[in-house]
Amino acid sequence: MSRSRKLHRLSNPDADERRAQRVLFRHLRDDTNANRGRMARRVRELQLLMAMDPVDFEQLVARLMEAMGLKVELTARSRDGGVDVRGIDTDPFRGGNVIVQVKRHRDTVPPSAVRDLYGTLRHDEAATKAVLVTTSKFGPSSHQFVTGKAVTLINGSELVGLLKHHGFHEVFAAAQEDASAEAAGLDGLPAIEVAAEPARLLLHWTGEQEYDIAALVCRGNVAVSDDHLVFYNNGSTPDGSVRLVTGYEDANACLMVDFDALPADVDRLVVIAAADTENHPDATMAGFAGPALILEAGPDQDAAVMHLADGAETNTAMRLGRFDRDSGGDWEFTPALAGYPGGLRQAVVAYGLEVEDA
Repeated sequence: MSRSRKLHRLSNPDADERRAQRVLFRHLRDDTNANRGRMARRVRELQLLMAMDPVDFEQLVARLMEAMGLKVELTARSRDGGVDVRGIDTDPFRGGNVIVQVKRHRDTVPPSAVRDLYGTLRHDEAATKAVLVTTSKFGPSSHQFVTGKAVTLINGSELVGLLKHHGFHEVFAAAQEDASAEAAGLDGLPAIEVAAEPARLLLHWTGEQEYDIAALVCRGNVAVSDDHLVFYNNGSTPDGSVRLVTGYEDANACLMVDFDALPADVDRLVVIAAADTENHPDATMAGFAGPALILEAGPDQDAAVMHLADGAETNTAMRLGRFDRDSGGDWEFTPALAGYPGGLRQAVVAYGLEVEDA
């Protein structure tokens, strides 16, 4: 698919989509006491990480990488070249050599730090990917810079979620109660910026075929812009609110979505699966069997699972469903299935993007 796309008007709303059955899959706003309590605990959790000795913090990230299946080496601090940890992912498909830099920041990480790490990656003959881990967050310009580059940004909320997911609960024991946090002296630390933890949209299917996942950020039935189509050739929206992540756990595909960070006038997120016809011209959706879409909204909420229909041989792309924002600000998922014989190209044209061949 060409990267040259132009927006044109969409005149025909999808009648089947309007009639699609509404189901659970809700992302709640951060305006309840319970959510405010979770945000306060997250601040204390990040303060605990900030209070760690720098070497201990690097070792914690290294242990997390080992728990995720990587072979890890801590670099010598006198000659690390800005790299704190090196990891080797031995997976034959997604594996490679990873360089990791960790930054215990209280404020938003400046874009210059992201650019510097990318420069280190380009001059490192062994490295195939770079990861920047922080206790705070990244701004839109940093997310925009890493689009299409082998650089992953992990903010503080994502780091806490990964640590908990892989069993490092003891790190945050002192943040469970206010009294424990005060006893640890955390209240004396300066305020720390907390990024909302993005929801994870995980796609699973059976079979040997490879499929791509894509997301369209829309106002109604029209995509916001070319840059708001997130797919294999454009890994993030300009503000980083929707990101494509490779090699996440055992999922076949993963999207990270910060629903609260989506622009206020955006009210729809469309999820699409597509066959890789660029590398396999005869591929169809026939091998897309037993698909399931899983929403992990955060460590304090149970995951929601939606089992979807199998793909058909007549199609090369398939709309799996959409998230809609209601008048109260909540998001609800609709399994609005539709097949596209013309592949991802036909799917994005249906949402107002014009695709020109190279």
